[in-house]
Amino acid sequence: MANRFNCPQCGGANEGGEGGTVRCQFCGSDVRPPEDRLTSARVARFSSKAKAWIILFVVVVFILPTCIGLGGALLGIAASVIGTLVAIFASFFGG
Repeated sequence: MANRFNCPQCGGANEGGEGGTVRCQFCGSDVRPPEDRLTSARVARFSSKAKAWIILFVVVVFILPTCIGLGGALLGIAASVIGTLVAIFASFFGG
């Protein structure tokens, strides 16, 4: 995640990521982004990863078992209906 900060040498606006130095696009000097910008970039990255893990957890723990249970119930209902229909047709044909 890029954060804007001004170069201390020339005052030009630059974008920096999570760490290391950035070469100023205006004066060419190597500049380290301010620590508060680095911290906010780390927090934003961690937050986005945490959201993905939370969504995965909810799907695996809550949604997937519900879908499997519902599918099993529907399959059981379908089997019951088919079994009843087969029994009715069998009675007509002397089975």
